[in-house]
Amino acid sequence: MNKLKRNFQLIFLVITSLFIFSCKTDESKKDSKKIEKVLNENSSHQESKEEFYTRMQWWKDAKYGMFIHWGLYSVLAGEYKGEITPKIAEWIQNTLKIPLSEYKKLVKEFNPQKFDVDAWVAVAKAAGMKYIVLTSKHHDGFALFDSKVSNYDIMSTPFKKDIVKQLKDACHKGGLKFGLYYSHMIDWEHPHAYVGKGRLNQRMNTLDYSPDNMNREIYLKEKSIPQLKEILTNYGKIDIIWFDMGGGLSSDEIKHFAKTARELQPEIIISSRIGEYGVPTKLDKKIVYDFYTPSDNYFTGDNLPTPWEMCGTTNTSWGFRNDDTEWRKPKLILNSLIASASRNGNYLLNVGPKANGELPKEPIKNLKIVGSWLKSNGEAIYGSHGSSFPWNYDWGYITEKSKKIYLNIFNWPENNSIELNGLLTEIQSITLLNSEEKLNYKQEGRFLTIDISKIKNNDLATVIVLNHKNKKLKVDTEISQSLNKKIRLDRICSTYNEEKQVSTWRFNIHAPGKFKVEVISNEKARHSNPKWIGSEQKGVIKIADKIIPLELKRDQEEINKSLFFYKKITSNAGEIIINKKGKYSLNLEGFNINAGKWKKGLGLDYILLSPI
Repeated sequence: MNKLKRNFQLIFLVITSLFIFSCKTDESKKDSKKIEKVLNENSSHQESKEEFYTRMQWWKDAKYGMFIHWGLYSVLAGEYKGEITPKIAEWIQNTLKIPLSEYKKLVKEFNPQKFDVDAWVAVAKAAGMKYIVLTSKHHDGFALFDSKVSNYDIMSTPFKKDIVKQLKDACHKGGLKFGLYYSHMIDWEHPHAYVGKGRLNQRMNTLDYSPDNMNREIYLKEKSIPQLKEILTNYGKIDIIWFDMGGGLSSDEIKHFAKTARELQPEIIISSRIGEYGVPTKLDKKIVYDFYTPSDNYFTGDNLPTPWEMCGTTNTSWGFRNDDTEWRKPKLILNSLIASASRNGNYLLNVGPKANGELPKEPIKNLKIVGSWLKSNGEAIYGSHGSSFPWNYDWGYITEKSKKIYLNIFNWPENNSIELNGLLTEIQSITLLNSEEKLNYKQEGRFLTIDISKIKNNDLATVIVLNHKNKKLKVDTEISQSLNKKIRLDRICSTYNEEKQVSTWRFNIHAPGKFKVEVISNEKARHSNPKWIGSEQKGVIKIADKIIPLELKRDQEEINKSLFFYKKITSNAGEIIINKKGKYSLNLEGFNINAGKWKKGLGLDYILLSPI
């Protein structure tokens, strides 16, 4: 019935679109043909925006999941014949150039006798996670499931038990959703797993096979598509299919994977790494993927128009390695979770089990601490949506629900006062979450100040609830100087002319005077070797007919608390005097600005003007 309903809606949508656009200009007619072409190409799975959001609702409400990387690489634990891999553990075969004949010997060593599937699920639930995603096959080509397509699988090990089946059954029994990661493009075991030239070449097994002899079509037909069908057919309902590193696949190949997945599991949710997609600018790719995944352990903080999910690690590697003890502390884990939620994102946090099936003790302890916080404060996270305020705050993050605003305070203000700038909706009352004791506050115009001196600061995060009566929050998104006289200009609130390399902010000043100017930017690139693209650039700041020459330096640095591996850099830009109240513009000129993890531009966060 659902399929017939969707097809009927599709036919109606196409006919309606053609009728409407036939009355438009020639340019609109061209757009109509594009729309019709997209609908026809994906006709069996097209859905309305309402149907899309209904299907995605459980995922958007869940917010928090567990990623599990487990496989033959777990046996090596980051070391092969005395050599420590300098990169992530699951890439050890590729990084240390281990011959396939040698790597395959690990099949006979993989025997996780301490694997307790119920214990894994219990840990995820205690951590407050709502779904689990398991690597059914990673890049090495080894399958954790009973595969009839290839004997390079769990049934060839001494263990001889289907991991996917056990974990899927345990998740659904325990009330968790279950997803499967499947490396559909990269496979170091198959002789025809061709990825591509240039930067894509390093993703292939060129030690055992020559790219000149590879034919990707053979790999897709012999292994990748057939195994995808296996995991989406043999285990009942699968909630998520998490593809990875689809760069190099053609548009037709991507559509083939998506079509296969949706035909076998109509309600399944598909990750954007089915292909290689840039940051979405509008909700127009749902026919191919359902949620966008930024680069590992990283997100820019932008307000994205699509559902999205940040995936991160509890240490520096995804697969287990013996020498990696740089475990993320509970407060940093929680910071990443709430930072994601405040911008309508999910957080998928990885744990790499040992080869014997045990979960490492330290990250589990940290996850349970976060879970305890969520048990008391989860109302502010689960089922919430992101902040209506376009800018960020130094004290923490905002999440929202119907008629409620949640202030998640990580950095306690010295004056015991929280300020919201731009809020026009009248607040009825303010309390600490799970408390009926009302807090004192003052609301005048666009400014709301809250006295939090009566509250005891939670070691992880303190949540304050603002209650109002409006169905939709009303916010003045024009930037205005705060009551403390500071002016914060977030990158996400600027307009950027890429060709001229000019970032522009417009704002109001009600208390003129002398200001210290600081530029705050982020490190980025590989999380194991972060880079700061600041000292390479020079430019100017223009404001109030004044010009400040700017050469960025590492004047101060601190951990980026929402991204853990990266540092936040403060560069002093001098001082400026603004004599009058009124509207102003600030231009940052001469800097290539791009917050993307792998982009060459400066990872600008914000510019801060502080009164002197």
